[in-house]
Amino acid sequence: MINVGVLLFATVAWLAVLAAIALAAQRERIPRALARHPLVLALSLGVYASSWTYYGGVGFAQRHGLVFLAVYLGPTLACIATPLLWSRVLRITREQRLSSLADLLAFRFQSPAAGAIAAAFSLVASVPYVAQQFRATEQSVRVLSGPGHEEAVGAVFCALLALFTAFFGARPPAERGREDGLAAAVAFESAAKLAVLAAVGLVAVLGVFGGAGGLAGWLDDNAAQVAALARPVRDDAGWTSMLVISFAAAFLLPRQWHMAFASGAGDRALATAAWAFPLFLLALNLPVLPVLWAGSRLAPAEPADSYVLLVPQLLDQRWLALAAFIGGISAASAMVMVTAVALANDSATHLLLPLARRTLRRNVYARVLWMRRGLLTAILVGGWLFHRAQTNRGLLVESGIVSFVAFAQFLPGLFAVLFWERATRAGFIAGLLAGIATWTTACLAPLLPEMTGMEPSWLDLLRSGADHAREMGAARLSRATLNDTWSLPTFVSLAVNGATLGLVSLLRPPGEEEREAARLCRRREIGPSVERATVPASVSALEERLARLLGREAAGIEVTRARIELDIPRDETRPTELHALQERLHRNLSPLVGPVLARTAAEADAPAAGGASGALTEQLRWLERRLARGETRLVGAAKELDLLRRWLRSLLAQLPLGVCAVGSDGAISLVNRRLEALVGAEERDLVGATLDRLPAPFAELFARAARAASAGEAGAGADEVEVRVAGRARALRVHRAALDPLDGRSASGGVVLLVEDRTEQRALEAQLAHRDRLAQLGRLAAGVAHEVGNPLTGIACLAQNLRAEADSDEIRARAGLILGEAARIEAILRSLLDHARTGAVQSPGEIRRARVGRVALAEVVAEAERLIRLDRAAPRVHVEQACPESLVVIGDRRELVQVFVNLLANARDASEPGATVAVRGRIEAGEIVVEVEDHGSGIPEELLGEVLEPFVTTKRDPSGTGLGLPLSRSIVQDHGGTLALRSAVGQGTTVVVRLPLAGAAGARRGPEAEA
Repeated sequence: MINVGVLLFATVAWLAVLAAIALAAQRERIPRALARHPLVLALSLGVYASSWTYYGGVGFAQRHGLVFLAVYLGPTLACIATPLLWSRVLRITREQRLSSLADLLAFRFQSPAAGAIAAAFSLVASVPYVAQQFRATEQSVRVLSGPGHEEAVGAVFCALLALFTAFFGARPPAERGREDGLAAAVAFESAAKLAVLAAVGLVAVLGVFGGAGGLAGWLDDNAAQVAALARPVRDDAGWTSMLVISFAAAFLLPRQWHMAFASGAGDRALATAAWAFPLFLLALNLPVLPVLWAGSRLAPAEPADSYVLLVPQLLDQRWLALAAFIGGISAASAMVMVTAVALANDSATHLLLPLARRTLRRNVYARVLWMRRGLLTAILVGGWLFHRAQTNRGLLVESGIVSFVAFAQFLPGLFAVLFWERATRAGFIAGLLAGIATWTTACLAPLLPEMTGMEPSWLDLLRSGADHAREMGAARLSRATLNDTWSLPTFVSLAVNGATLGLVSLLRPPGEEEREAARLCRRREIGPSVERATVPASVSALEERLARLLGREAAGIEVTRARIELDIPRDETRPTELHALQERLHRNLSPLVGPVLARTAAEADAPAAGGASGALTEQLRWLERRLARGETRLVGAAKELDLLRRWLRSLLAQLPLGVCAVGSDGAISLVNRRLEALVGAEERDLVGATLDRLPAPFAELFARAARAASAGEAGAGADEVEVRVAGRARALRVHRAALDPLDGRSASGGVVLLVEDRTEQRALEAQLAHRDRLAQLGRLAAGVAHEVGNPLTGIACLAQNLRAEADSDEIRARAGLILGEAARIEAILRSLLDHARTGAVQSPGEIRRARVGRVALAEVVAEAERLIRLDRAAPRVHVEQACPESLVVIGDRRELVQVFVNLLANARDASEPGATVAVRGRIEAGEIVVEVEDHGSGIPEELLGEVLEPFVTTKRDPSGTGLGLPLSRSIVQDHGGTLALRSAVGQGTTVVVRLPLAGAAGARRGPEAEA
């Protein structure tokens, strides 16, 4: 015997270990990758194996033979059906934020009553199963330490579980999210009980039979006993019905549903669990028969439920017996804790919170937390009291079978949720109530305790009905089926349940809300219909609605939290953003008050802004948002359509035109990247906004174009305007067209606007026009030079003759002056002619490279100075040139002259009359640096980077075209150099031109250089 103090210490120590693991995972002391590994989900589903499996599986095998395997083959069949069942349920619960089976049924049938009935029935059906765990714990204490102390240990065990579960199962609102702590603890206990049970099986084979050979010999000697194990399967004595109820229990038991669908597991984890969980159950079953045979040989008179503890104890393996006791404590504690957490959440959501809404308005977080902790404690204490009050103490597995049959009553309803859109709330409720009544009569009544002091006539009626049903069933079955107490209740209850559901559903068609919920459950929809959902008009309206349930303080906290998570401003009014905020509130509140109450609190009273005319465009925007976030896995045709959508979106994003689609409700439904760049706003700030919320000048421009398109002005058209965007002149052409409606729900399909930025094109056109004018000027200059050249030549000849023939020095001096002025006139004409030819269109036979050669910048600057002095109307300035003769570049002389003409003209126009413009040149780091500096008005800092763009000018008079600097920079860049500006308002501007020195790397090469 083992001292009861040791057993009690082991119980406390084991629960402390589980608490430490849960706390470490919850506080991320265990790496998140490990805590959320897919195998953790598979092991946490091992909570299915309670004390029924750990202790009672051996007794079940002794009485019912190989039928015990059906308890594990049922979940295996359920895992095989993962794509058909588990994956669909996971998708629905994840998209609709449903945490329990009652939530799913309430959502599908749009009935709080359906959720309340399911929650209440789950609570009642689980009490016998919870009681079974306390019974197994007390029996294990009695086996190892003798009678007399088991009740005290059971009470301590119940109290410790209540403390553990209240701490880790009901968490404060600040810790909402995945239940990593509870899942990690359950996964660890599953691995522990598997290891201990395997060790007991190995010791049974080696210690009792001497090894595998001895076991084989014993089986040969007891062939009749071995053959008896297979007889119930051959005669179907409960085999088929056990497969059915264990199939259902694999995911319908509260603890299984909670770990599979409510703990935050994803598709990858579920896919791993689909094969790892059956392997776990297979490994757990391997020791059952060896332990049964070893116990039958060592203690044939003892109950088989105690063989897991008796075998190592009788073999004097006290440490293994203690480990087996800890394994049993582990199996019982995990089942009780997870079941209590799931039932407490369900009961609070569907039974207590709807009745206690007013109490939530003050300190909602603390009240909900303590409400759930109270429910957790009540469930555990209720299970323990039910166990203490039971008088019928048959096999350990009987209470578990009763709960299995109970939860199988949800199968018809779940199949209707997943596969039958015609099912109605009336049909489901009627079918479930009929199944509950049958189950109560046939299964629950024998387990109910005798209640002294009360009239038990109704209880006697139930018991007699159950006994009569069994007698009738036994009369029809063979002798092998006399011990089968679950087949008849299973098939009768499911038949009554399913038939009632189908018949009542066919009598009356489902309502519109039920049909829509059915479509969401049956097909891979993206989410709730925007047309049905109601969206508040503002953030304040949503907060006011929420305050009716949670109070103003909690409502403000939740709305602020959701706004921060989504980066939504307080003054947001766009329906798309408000809908996203509403959905995020629903997601955040679901762990606090349950998904049904959270949706009721988050939805607004008034219909969505925009009415029916805007419903379709709002729905399109919402679906686009959900698809872009990748919240839904699509398959088949839906996946192919999504690929097409992404391709079209990519094509639209790369268009060089700005695209803006406006819905019939006047809100922007689609933009592309080019429009974002033009407007200067991101897509998330534009989509859903009305046109009047766009920055100037686009609000008025787009509104005018949209009105013109909606009015049907020629069906389509274009407006070309010049606007200033961020201080820069832009030439825009706005094309418009009205869209046809997609269906008959709205009179208009909206408007599409295409915005073409013609600024660069206009600049090119202006440059071409400028060059054309220069070409015309060149032709005119050539004609003028020809006409002026002839008399000028005559004047020069006469002056030369006069100077040669004159006898007077004064006459000869004056003749020299005439010759000098004539030469000056000729130089001016030649410079003007060369400058005008710079912009001339290249003739087919002209080789541009022929104009490239060595150019002295000092001569270029001097010629540019002479040219700007020809403008008599411009203010006179003094040009101070300091360019050494050594500054020689390889380039086109005409183009370089044009550069400095533009720079000197700008400096002159910015300076006061009589001011000085300095031109300084030097060689720096192997390149020529020329600075043109004035002390004029300067350029504002915000325009400093923009004046190099076409059509941007700081000149107030109409003479400024904004093309001089862009053209100069283009020419300098063609010569391998750069052009930059330094300026300060009121202090002047310095233009810095950098050009490669002749002969340096990167210098432009011409015929001379190549020669």
